[in-house]
Amino acid sequence: MKAVPVSVVLECGLNADFKRGIDYYVDNMVDGLVEVDQRNRYLLFSFFFREHARKSARMPHPVAPNFKTLYRRFPESLVTALDLERGVPVVEKALLRGRRFDVYHALSGGRLPHVRGAKTVVTFFDLVVEAHPLAGGRPDPGRVISDPDTYEYARRADCLVATGDQTKKDLMRFYAIPEEKIVVIPTGVNLKVFHEVADEGERRRVRARYGLPERYLMVIGPYVPPQRTNAESTLRAYAALRRAGTIGDCRLVFVGAENDHLRKLLGLAEDLGVRAQCSTTGYVALEDLAAVYGLSSGVVHPTSIEGFGYGLEVLACGVPFITSNLPGVLESVGGIAWTVTPNDVPAIEKAMGDVLLKPELCREMREKGLARAAKYSYSVVAGRLASLYERLGAEAN
Repeated sequence: MKAVPVSVVLECGLNADFKRGIDYYVDNMVDGLVEVDQRNRYLLFSFFFREHARKSARMPHPVAPNFKTLYRRFPESLVTALDLERGVPVVEKALLRGRRFDVYHALSGGRLPHVRGAKTVVTFFDLVVEAHPLAGGRPDPGRVISDPDTYEYARRADCLVATGDQTKKDLMRFYAIPEEKIVVIPTGVNLKVFHEVADEGERRRVRARYGLPERYLMVIGPYVPPQRTNAESTLRAYAALRRAGTIGDCRLVFVGAENDHLRKLLGLAEDLGVRAQCSTTGYVALEDLAAVYGLSSGVVHPTSIEGFGYGLEVLACGVPFITSNLPGVLESVGGIAWTVTPNDVPAIEKAMGDVLLKPELCREMREKGLARAAKYSYSVVAGRLASLYERLGAEAN
């Protein structure tokens, strides 16, 4: 007998001021589900009060018969005070009143309301607050949990989606979540956006729009918190290469919106004597980012806090990538990127020199990177998520 279609509520969060990585993840995952799943029923759901019309317009609006949207005008503070903190099922009984569903998935992570009539799922992209505690704390599983709310959501959910094996290990280590409760479904790469840009007219347009030099290494924000990029170490490594005189006219370009930390980096560039060789682009439109990557000689991102997935878009553009040797990053790009210990300036300097001075090695890495990225298209990743919903739906019924 053919299985009954599953009804799924996908709660989609929204960054108030600009789209961030999680927002793009939600958009891409929804597009992937539209592509691979025409059978099950989906309701894209969220709630916010201020600037409701503007925010609603920025949410996903897929055109597919089995996808609907419900973006309610409702104060988030009330949901927090009543549902999240006191257990009053405001979301299920009021905002979703009269709607039957089998699975409720907090797709963008974060909050999980009290839902009693369906299986509940929360996505975890990382557990940075526990693995890299603030104020110099040690990542000790025996210490007080840094984020009790997130722990409570993880404990209460029926299933956790971890976007990488390291995130799964951290959930087990710090929150003592049983292994059988966690499913690893990685983030993907949108190959419609991130790919090699061969059109010379498009490359010239993007170069002119952002004032890109002929030859450059690039750093991409956001620059806060600093450990996301460790751009100061990249800048010091670049200055050392300039002093050595081995990289010719290659410049360093900081991509992304300016902020106080980026301005401090430019001040450091002045102190290091390389300010004239550094430039900024400001905010880069998503549709231009692949060309900005592709025009560069390489991307330098020796992060301390990224998890699985970062770097796949760089590989999809056929660009050399220098990043950190963190377990989550190695899951994504290990063996294909140059990996270094975060803030190891001599190691970053050597990797940058390799990228600029060893073209044969770069060509080899390019081919491997393109093949790696192709395995993580969102249609493939979304298919795994749809299979999870069907399993949970069968359990719910």
